[in-house]
Amino acid sequence: MRRVDELREQTVWKSDPHTQVKHLVYRHYLQCWMGKILQTFPEATIVDAFAGPGVYTDGPPGSPIVVAKTFLEHTAYRRFNKLNLVCLEERTDRVEELRRQFAKLSPSPQLNISVQAPGVFAEQQPRLSTLAHRGRAETPVLWLIDPFDLKSAPFSLIRRCLADPRDEVLFTLFTNELHRFCQRENFDKTMTPYFGGTHWQSAVPERRGRREAFATAYQQGLKDQELFTGGFGIKVSNQSARYHLVLATHSEAGLKCWAPVTWKLDHYSGQGASAETAGALSLFDEASVVDRLDVALRAYAGTAQRWETLSSQAARLNHMDKHLRQVLDKLAAQGLAFRVDPVRARTAWPEGCTVRFYAPEDVADEAS
Repeated sequence: MRRVDELREQTVWKSDPHTQVKHLVYRHYLQCWMGKILQTFPEATIVDAFAGPGVYTDGPPGSPIVVAKTFLEHTAYRRFNKLNLVCLEERTDRVEELRRQFAKLSPSPQLNISVQAPGVFAEQQPRLSTLAHRGRAETPVLWLIDPFDLKSAPFSLIRRCLADPRDEVLFTLFTNELHRFCQRENFDKTMTPYFGGTHWQSAVPERRGRREAFATAYQQGLKDQELFTGGFGIKVSNQSARYHLVLATHSEAGLKCWAPVTWKLDHYSGQGASAETAGALSLFDEASVVDRLDVALRAYAGTAQRWETLSSQAARLNHMDKHLRQVLDKLAAQGLAFRVDPVRARTAWPEGCTVRFYAPEDVADEAS
């Protein structure tokens, strides 16, 4: 049976390597998100909008169970406040199976699991938002949106999930389908609502990098909404990404959780992982590509910048403070970056320090 037929006809279907990579991203991001959010706020909510049956025929757990187990097995679990896990699935048979899977977990007074009656996410989103926020706009809500097709999650729906100040979305972007079908007649009627505009057209002329260009265009649409965003490609072996995971958040703190995940799974560029390599979690590669960060820091020539500003710039470019220090070391060796405050410190670039930047011409031989 073809994969598409399995998804359409069967209650439970077999897992695939790409799903496991995606769930690995979920787990790593949730480790950080839970560690920060659930020790800061009295409660928070995760909404799995396309929850599925919670298990695969060959044994691995589905995304709702991945979320619950990440919570229950977290090293900081005993210090956590309340987490509400809200799950929506369209099919009755899958809802019943999901409830059976949750029943196998040990109950926790800190984890409130709510499997909703079968429903379509586009129709149920306003009600779910009210349920998730518990009457408080400040309640952090993380939406996991992993639909089966493009039409189930138009940009307008994603934007509604980001209506409140502590909403975040982790969204599966079908870049392979976009690449394959973008030039079909009348497909623009699907593409434009999916992207929330016609900016997707800029990616069409691309050939080899069209999938990545679609991901970039989608993220630009989020940035235009004054949101912070990160992306990560889920690849098939050494080929182009089958789809991308896109994070959208109101807070730069979300990027601080996102960057370590992407660099952990892709040691070279932090932008995509294959099913073959994602499980090899080694230390971060010291030779990681940091060219964009290098260029960004050089642009500060003639100014002094606080660490907070530099760390923020690194996060926006999907880099960690580790990479920031790496580039600062390089610039310092060239005489282009100096720590001016504090004068004494145990490390070269401590948090809270001030760094002054210079241009190459400032350190040329003829300079006085």
